[in-house]
Amino acid sequence: MPAKPRRQPHSPRSAGAGAPLLNLGPTSSKWLAAVGIHDRRDLEAVGVINAYNLCKAHGYNVSLNLLWALQAALMDIPWTQLPADIKDQLRQRLEQS
Repeated sequence: MPAKPRRQPHSPRSAGAGAPLLNLGPTSSKWLAAVGIHDRRDLEAVGVINAYNLCKAHGYNVSLNLLWALQAALMDIPWTQLPADIKDQLRQRLEQS
């Protein structure tokens, strides 16, 4: 059986307008587009908590993983590397929103 192709190491993406967001698959990207978030600049302007709440308000089946992915995208890290203390802060902010 042939070996699986190796994934390319993570490289930070440009923070410019239209820059794609790390961590987001096609479904999450469609949800964000439906609420007016198309790129990194849009996400920065709206904020991750508001973006999450907008998706939820539109009836999408969001989970905390979306919130982690959004924050990690702004930090240019894989969502699985988002530190626990940041997750805790995001949970608190979400509860207060």
